[in-house]
Amino acid sequence: MFFIPFLIFKNTYWTIDNYLQRIADSVLIAHSKFYKYSAILLADVQSGRILVASCYRDNKFDYNVCFNEKFPAASLFKIVTAIASIEVLNLNPDDEIYFYGRVYSEMPHIWLANYPNRKQSFKVAFGLSNNPIFGKLAILVGSWNLYNYGKKMFFDVIYPKDDFSSALMGAGFINSYIKPIDALRLITSIANKGIVKSLTLIDSIPGFYYYATRNEGYIMKEETFLKLKELFRETVRTGTASKFLKDYDVGGKTGSLFDRLHNGYIKWFVGFLPVDEPKYAFVSMSVEKVHYRKLSPIANIKPIIELLKEHGTIF
Repeated sequence: MFFIPFLIFKNTYWTIDNYLQRIADSVLIAHSKFYKYSAILLADVQSGRILVASCYRDNKFDYNVCFNEKFPAASLFKIVTAIASIEVLNLNPDDEIYFYGRVYSEMPHIWLANYPNRKQSFKVAFGLSNNPIFGKLAILVGSWNLYNYGKKMFFDVIYPKDDFSSALMGAGFINSYIKPIDALRLITSIANKGIVKSLTLIDSIPGFYYYATRNEGYIMKEETFLKLKELFRETVRTGTASKFLKDYDVGGKTGSLFDRLHNGYIKWFVGFLPVDEPKYAFVSMSVEKVHYRKLSPIANIKPIIELLKEHGTIF
């Protein structure tokens, strides 16, 4: 649960780190002429305190973008497919999976062909966001599991009606939407090895409210994290985030898709750092007016990642 007390008093103490917030705001404002929507969120993994909440509609701060607006999940939903594949199919990061078609193919009738002629390890497929493999895994996991894992992980999902729908959903093309705050809840829960912890923007209101971290359930088994972190690591090591963060101890997942809801091109980057024992979880998202190859939510969050790497903690 995300919690803000109904009454906000003058002496409210917020969890926001002002220095990091200014960095996030400056990055998003600098690119605002290209963006319809943009957001950067950062949380302390153990406490659930939100340290950055930079939320923009065009060049104006808009709280609703982070906390109330739903966006297509795109390849973030591959996280659901991956966790279900680990827990239902007992898949391991180095297991090789055969597939047919281009890695970024959008045609499930090709993915599901009966003559696969290529193979890729599970972790490399995740890092590269391999559509044929994740479409295939979604069918093997089963539509019921795919739907229920999606709901458990804070996605707004539509039940897939057939194998083609399951394949497209598992690869991130249809049937799944998420708010940036729920994406942060997802990635914070993963970083906490499956434990869902409360998130807050308010640390205290003296005499009225004092925040205390609460455990609110589980989204996956604790041992699943040991496998999943290797998939997230591969995104940065050799996958879709390697151009920006190859030498950083960060785990992540990217996603991109034309956003018909907002008539723009949505890009996501979510993750945590350091990989083995995460301290921070983040979400970086943008909806571009048109597709700009030079812009990236990975580049947007990188200045904050660099500061956290340099100092090791909030300063």
